[in-house]
Amino acid sequence: MPEQHKSKHIRHIAVALDCSPHSRASLGAAAELARQLNAELTGIYVEDINLLRMADLPCCHEIRMYTLESETLDASTLERSLKVQAKAAEESLRRIAEDLMIKQSFRVSRGIVPEEVIAAAGEADLLVLGRSGRSPSCRKGLGSTARKALEEGKRPVLFIRPGFSAKEWPVLVLYDRSEGSRQALGAALNIINPDIRLNVLILGETHEESVELERALSEIIALRGSAVEYHHLPLTSGKTLMRYIRMVDSGLLVLSDRMNISREEVHELINEIDYPVLLV
Repeated sequence: MPEQHKSKHIRHIAVALDCSPHSRASLGAAAELARQLNAELTGIYVEDINLLRMADLPCCHEIRMYTLESETLDASTLERSLKVQAKAAEESLRRIAEDLMIKQSFRVSRGIVPEEVIAAAGEADLLVLGRSGRSPSCRKGLGSTARKALEEGKRPVLFIRPGFSAKEWPVLVLYDRSEGSRQALGAALNIINPDIRLNVLILGETHEESVELERALSEIIALRGSAVEYHHLPLTSGKTLMRYIRMVDSGLLVLSDRMNISREEVHELINEIDYPVLLV
């Protein structure tokens, strides 16, 4: 495969854990990728310092989501609850690592959650996050940790939501011949299972350019033996792209924020669409 379409090999994957449904989905996806890529997996659990500070306030109460009952938020009870959650997260990581026979480690830190997760990810080649955390499921868009990782842009990030399997998801990669899209294509080819079809959405300025891009890509990808389906979209705006992705029900979307589309439009797209996204 030509050098410009290669991506950095993933040897170390970090996943943020908080016992939410999005976090459990992230762990499953991260573990399956670690098995597939023979990578080490690190689980990260952060004790939220803001919650602990609130618990010290005499006026602070906790309202149960489903019963709406109000209880005094006690600092010692919260401390115990966080320890229990950390233990549960570590046990979930241990079990799935044993099942898939992958190397794992677990880290607990205390602080502001988004900052601590980004810092704890350290030198990981890929950070896996739930699109949302422990906030109510009706909340739209990315959670605070996912938004922080998106803004930082220090490493590839995989944003996951429940309902998708790393072994079965279809993959859609955006390609416009930019350096960023070449890296996205390389990443997609690295992680896709051999029996899963790769969909390439070519974003050409003209029909002639799109046809030429498809011809060039078909020669490159044929060397990998991957099943590929090409799609063409004359890109006029990020909104057009968003409508198309929703229409085709893309599965995992792989893209870069260093494409001919503006970085702001890419970030808006990731925030708005309710699909798993790999940003490289």
